[in-house]
Amino acid sequence: MNETVIAFNSFTFKYRSQKEPTLIDINLDIRAGEKIVIVGPSGSGKSTLAHCINGLVPFAYRGESSGTCQIKGQETKELDIFQISQKVGTVLQDLDGQFIGLSVGEDIAFVLENDVVAQDEMKERVAQVAKMVNIEEYLTDSIHQLSGGQKQRVSLGGVLVNDVAVLLFDEPLANLDPATGKHAIELIDQLHRQTNKTIVIIEHRLEDVLYRDVDRIIVMEEGRIVTEGAPGDILASPILSQTHLREPLYLKALEYAQIPLTPAMHPENIERLQLTNKNMEQLRNWYHQVERKTTETQEEAVLKVENLSFHYSNQPNTLNDVSFTLHKGEMVSIVGKNGAGKSTLAKVICGFERHQKG
Repeated sequence: MNETVIAFNSFTFKYRSQKEPTLIDINLDIRAGEKIVIVGPSGSGKSTLAHCINGLVPFAYRGESSGTCQIKGQETKELDIFQISQKVGTVLQDLDGQFIGLSVGEDIAFVLENDVVAQDEMKERVAQVAKMVNIEEYLTDSIHQLSGGQKQRVSLGGVLVNDVAVLLFDEPLANLDPATGKHAIELIDQLHRQTNKTIVIIEHRLEDVLYRDVDRIIVMEEGRIVTEGAPGDILASPILSQTHLREPLYLKALEYAQIPLTPAMHPENIERLQLTNKNMEQLRNWYHQVERKTTETQEEAVLKVENLSFHYSNQPNTLNDVSFTLHKGEMVSIVGKNGAGKSTLAKVICGFERHQKG
């Protein structure tokens, strides 16, 4: 059996500024080479648990704790945050707040520079890691001109270059569109298979994380671990709805169609989901019986955009000839992949940016 890399034993933590503990009686072992996802509603303690793993608790976020939290057999409070960073690499939700260098290559090399690694070796290791995360073509580019998915690859390269034992992802999909999120999950899975590192993912978007296999799902609520287990066992149980977490949409459809779930049906992955002919008939019947609402378009136009074009000084054609009309009472969603121009369009509409044409 693989060694235990992360171990919580009756661990409780209370922030200095709070009256009640955020983590309560946490007992959890994470083994070497495991890939787990930790889920829970907002305020459940997921991020605080992550902070305990990467050393931000207790070194950046002060408070009182009891019980033990160990990384590779060493109590975290007996280490300093630098020593923990040599064992645990963190990819944050706020990627821009994690970058140090001006270019991709400089940022990946930052840890090596601190360790006074010889330049020849440094360049070789940066090139190897950049290839591993598929960012080698951008080593001389400015980080702030990259897309969200590319920035995540740079951030991941910055922790991989240090050869840490644990990779911790704190809501890696939060700022990524679904397609880019799939690429991110695929990259994490690829790295897991290539390196066999221990991977811990904190995330709300469980369905997107399960695009690739995980070993265990840990469910948290109100500072406690309420259950843990294999993905199939967790998804076949009512625990997600009981803890107010969004189930994968295909499972919600099965629930509406009154199809009972079992772990043997492989509910953890839509591509491997096994349904009988009777199940498929139930699903089709439910689908065709669902009433679909239609909305009447209001005549009064409250916002009209015609032939709108805008570009930043260093990015041509951010918005190019955009036209649409919003009517009174409408609820409209603007969607698009990272870098499509959604946020820029909102800035222009609000007057934060001045358009050039239209």
